[in-house]
Amino acid sequence: MSQTPAKMVQQGSKCVYTFAADAAAGDVVEVGSIPAIVVRTVDFSEQPDGTVQFDGVWDVPQVAGIITAGDAVYWDSNGSPYGGTALSGCATGTASGNNLMGVASPVQPNGTNATTATDSYVRVKLTAASRTTTVSGSLTTDDITGSDATLTITGKSAAAGGTVVIAAGAGSAGVGGVASVTGGAGTGAAGGAASLVGGAGGAASAGGAVTVAGGVPASGNAAGGAASVTGGAGSGTGAGGAVSIVSGASGAGATGNGGLISITGGAAGSTNGNGGSIALTPGALAGTGVAGMIRNVGVPAFLNATVTAKTTAATLTIAELLTGMLTGTHTAGATQAYTLPTGTLCTGGTACGDTEGFFWHLINLSTAAADSITVTAGADHTLVGEGIVISKHATTGGSITSMGGNSARFFTKKSTGNTWVTYRCG
Repeated sequence: MSQTPAKMVQQGSKCVYTFAADAAAGDVVEVGSIPAIVVRTVDFSEQPDGTVQFDGVWDVPQVAGIITAGDAVYWDSNGSPYGGTALSGCATGTASGNNLMGVASPVQPNGTNATTATDSYVRVKLTAASRTTTVSGSLTTDDITGSDATLTITGKSAAAGGTVVIAAGAGSAGVGGVASVTGGAGTGAAGGAASLVGGAGGAASAGGAVTVAGGVPASGNAAGGAASVTGGAGSGTGAGGAVSIVSGASGAGATGNGGLISITGGAAGSTNGNGGSIALTPGALAGTGVAGMIRNVGVPAFLNATVTAKTTAATLTIAELLTGMLTGTHTAGATQAYTLPTGTLCTGGTACGDTEGFFWHLINLSTAAADSITVTAGADHTLVGEGIVISKHATTGGSITSMGGNSARFFTKKSTGNTWVTYRCG
């Protein structure tokens, strides 16, 4: 079957080419992966050598479609040109499976900057450019756009797999560039997902980790970059998108535990800096709704590395209260005062904001009836509720001892600035 011939508009350089079959002037032949256009008809049986052009400007038969000035134009050797012989070959704007010819010229044969689906020809500036699956060295470009259903960027296969790095540009005199991974927008359907997945491990080897980390300042006293995972906002009456952090399930063998989820505040690297806090904040209400809750549907486990033990009257420290558990054992024959730390010391020893606080417990292990403990206020630190915690004396304590009468629960809260208040809760 014969091609619809291309028409020369602006001549380029001619090159000798040895043909493998007859070719008519204006036919497109592919030299490797580079489309070229036959200059003069070749009768292969008489003389296989002829001339082709890899550049110049040509009107090339096109597929029934729209190609706009500046668009990349490809040669589809099995394409069907509009008004021509089906499957005889034609120019197209589709890259997948085709070879790059050049770019669409600023002015098309129809006098505009774009062809229509009923134009027979597209005007192309040939570029003699080859697009292969391998690019040696670095590649600099404006954009990379997929031409089929999947655009894949894969690291080199080797004994240790090649790394794939996507990095936004550094700012030369201002803010650095943003690196964004965004799922495709849906049209009348759900949007596409954005997924970060560690590589699968080989036999008996761990899978690859996924790390999302904020940027580190190069110098000076600047803050590190934030790392944020945010669900999408709902539209209309739709709910907001959930954020899910799920550790991996164990394998199906006889042993193996599910993966741990670890959320850790940043460690202070400075001389006297505070560690980073972990804040769990439920969503704010709107209108007549209710605020979200922090829900624990499992069995909580709390780390208590130290139990503070007292044997005499003392001024408690904020560090001792933060252990969460204090005991008192004495034989003074009279109540002993446990004085709360000053508000200033509480502020300096915690990362609590205004209205934030913590729970702690006090157990009186003294055995004599008179050996009670009295929690008393400190400077800028008031006590609300009964401060006396009785001993565990069986007779004096009576039935309340069995109900924990010799123990008490307190909640210590920062009111504002260096002003604190401790509440007796039980």
